[in-house]
Amino acid sequence: MDATEAIAVIILIIAIVVLIYYYLLNSPSTIDKIRNYVPTSADAHMDEVLGGNPSDLVNSDVDEEESESMTKRIKVKLSDIDMSGINTDAFSNKIDAFLDAKSDELIKDWSLATTDDLDDLQAKFTETTSNVDELEKDYKEFKKSSEEFQKITQEKLDDLDKRIESLENN
Repeated sequence: MDATEAIAVIILIIAIVVLIYYYLLNSPSTIDKIRNYVPTSADAHMDEVLGGNPSDLVNSDVDEEESESMTKRIKVKLSDIDMSGINTDAFSNKIDAFLDAKSDELIKDWSLATTDDLDDLQAKFTETTSNVDELEKDYKEFKKSSEEFQKITQEKLDDLDKRIESLENN
């Protein structure tokens, strides 16, 4: 697989991920199910492993308020992002344009047949069948003329045999 094919595959994967994201974004029931399965912290059993509150391990120099505000700034909810500017149709059109631009290369690299190729093959097949029909017709005519030639030749040979016999008998 060369670079253009790899890029095309990556673009298709990204498009699928974006479509799944939009599906999840527009169906709240599935988001609720996902939230039930995915823990809110990095590790659901972090408190048990550490043996207490994980915030005890944070430097004492950092204020709790400061850390809370920082985490609020870092955390971004998917529902808060404005998705009106992202257009999946435009993205799909870009993918289609890319594939159209690279279709000749894909056809050549993958040895694919096009409708033009099929039309050329159909024309060649039609020409070949007509040539075979003409050859068959010519062969039948030759065979017929050959049989006539053989008859005439045989008659001449018979006539020569009779003459030789008559000369021998005299």
